[in-house]
This record gives sequence, C-alpha cells and structure tokens, in this order.
Amino acid sequence: MLLAGRVREGGQVATELGDITGEPLANCAPGDAVEVLVRPDDVIHDDASPLNAEVVERAFRGAEFLYTLRLPSGARLLCLAPSHHNHALGQRIGIRLDIDHRVMFRR
Repeated sequence: MLLAGRVREGGQVATELGDITGEPLANCAPGDAVEVLVRPDDVIHDDASPLNAEVVERAFRGAEFLYTLRLPSGARLLCLAPSHHNHALGQRIGIRLDIDHRVMFRR
C-alpha cells in the first residue's frame, strides 16, 4: 500500500508514521510530495509504540494474521503479526515502521 509523504532535506521522507530514511528519489527536491510503498512486513506490531492504528479487517494466515489497519488520516496499511496477537475489529494497536528497502514514487 502507499503512504503519503513529503521529501525533507537529506532525502528523508516525512509521513504520518514518522520519518523514513533511505536513498533519495532521483529528481525529487525537498518539499516534493511522494508516495512510499509500505509492504505488510514493513509494519511491525508494537504494543509500546505511541503510533497506533485501527484494525478494520483481519485474515488468519496460519502462523500470522494479516491485518488491514486504518491510520488517523484514513489511509490504510497492511500488517503481518504473529497469530498470538489476536486483535478484534475496531481495536487500536501499536505499530511502527521498519522499512529496509525504500521504494518511492512522485505524487
């Protein structure tokens, strides 16, 4: 899924889930609007995180649940979490990003 962001000095991208670092996108300057590809394994379930999202869908996948989460902005992300984290629809869960390979597109 895509997460809206804005390029900052040094190539960081500011998003509603915090800054994402990585290689700058060619032909992007500070202030440019971008979309960051966020894979389900980039979204980590973390009860201690101050960032949270609402569970709007869930699918049991054996050892994991695939959650569809709604952010405060209304944007949606997918999150893979171990199956012992069984959260109800409408519940808010703590999350954090852990993006190893940043993929961005100009908006």
